[in-house]
Amino acid sequence: AKEEAGTGKGEAGNSSMAHVDILGVEVLEPQAKYSDDLKFEITFQCRTKPQEDLEWRIVWVGSAKNEKHDQVLDEVLVPPELGVNKFEYVVGGPDPSKLPAGEILGVTVVMVQALYKGKEFLRIGYYVKIDYEDEKLREEPPEVDRPDPALLERNILHTEPRVTRYLIEWDDVAAPSQETGAILSDQTGFSAPSERSNDGLSNQG
Repeated sequence: AKEEAGTGKGEAGNSSMAHVDILGVEVLEPQAKYSDDLKFEITFQCRTKPQEDLEWRIVWVGSAKNEKHDQVLDEVLVPPELGVNKFEYVVGGPDPSKLPAGEILGVTVVMVQALYKGKEFLRIGYYVKIDYEDEKLREEPPEVDRPDPALLERNILHTEPRVTRYLIEWDDVAAPSQETGAILSDQTGFSAPSERSNDGLSNQG
């Protein structure tokens, strides 16, 4: 991952106790071949400098029924600087051999997670549509046990991310009266902050 200074767009809408506000996450190349890298541009602002690095994680939801099929595509530590930070996060796609054959095609979720000292304070979920790249194959899918990944494309529905913010303790500042891990906001987009819960697209149970 590459970090650089930059100017973010959007609104943070975060808790006054938070040290870090997420200004925006842009999905680069939302439509691509299934095997292509996933690319995100992340912009955040530090109103006070955290004592430790921020951890960023990309997770591919492998099954709507069982989280054991989820794949952590990558994890990276990013040293935060006071003010606006921007970096491009490029990760390899999921390993289809580890996914249930019947759930490779269709709609799934990819999540961008942000953590501090091992505690998640932000989760952004995007729906992803997986289908055959060729129109004829889409209309008449081949009768196979497992679709060939080389024939597939993905389309990340990037215009309406589900943004969930969680309450955590930041350095010497204790969390307010709510319990640590409580949801601060859960909404579509950044303007103010499935079958499975806790996937970034539905409320935490």
